[in-house]
Amino acid sequence: MIKVFVVTHKEDAILSNDVLVPIQVGTNEAISPTTIRDNTLDNIASKNNNYCELTAAYWIWKNIKDVDYVGICHYRRYYNFYNEWYNLKPSKQKKITIKDFKNTKLFNTSSAKLEKKIASILSNYDAILCIPYKFKTSTLTQNYCDDHRSEDWELTKEIIVKRHPEYKDSITKFLDEGITFHIGNMMICSKEKYDAYYSWLFPILFELESKITIPEDPYQARIFGFISERLINLYVYHNNFKIKGVPCYKITDL
Repeated sequence: MIKVFVVTHKEDAILSNDVLVPIQVGTNEAISPTTIRDNTLDNIASKNNNYCELTAAYWIWKNIKDVDYVGICHYRRYYNFYNEWYNLKPSKQKKITIKDFKNTKLFNTSSAKLEKKIASILSNYDAILCIPYKFKTSTLTQNYCDDHRSEDWELTKEIIVKRHPEYKDSITKFLDEGITFHIGNMMICSKEKYDAYYSWLFPILFELESKITIPEDPYQARIFGFISERLINLYVYHNNFKIKGVPCYKITDL
């Protein structure tokens, strides 16, 4: 069984089926009586303003058991498994309207065929991620520090090395010198690999949270979402994942 949870916060997902399952994040009023909420069971939904889609990732990690493969995407950004519509380079990808999205192969593929497509990819790869950006004049470390508080990033790296000293060289290779950036905290993989990743990630972020003051600016307050978006790259490359990068539909009129 494969479940890809479509993370949303303000309106129901455009596309949902037996594979693509909407999940509403945070503690606001329900957008639909049938949409799964991440503020039930074992959850950190109250942290959504700071953790972004990771509150859904946490809920899936803790509460979803009977699946073979699992992952997340966003209500504005779906995996384009069929390589249609876009140039494959992220910087060249075109935007897509809801109207055009409804004419794509993904939108018009049955759940059974979609599940078969994803299973086929994962029979040869450890994980599906968004096709990466390749920085020309920056690195993942520099990219983060250009837009956010550099001291938070440096502390994150210190926490990782303290908890997982075997990552020291990989931090240099894949963050301080790395130019490959899979965005969005989006990944589909086996539930075993998914659980292992989030068992690694959340203790790091929770320790970081305990040591900093969260920025007051609403954008910068999304700190743990921004940091984790880089750390997923560190984790998959340090652990030698065989990665299938696919383009994404980026829906504009939402």
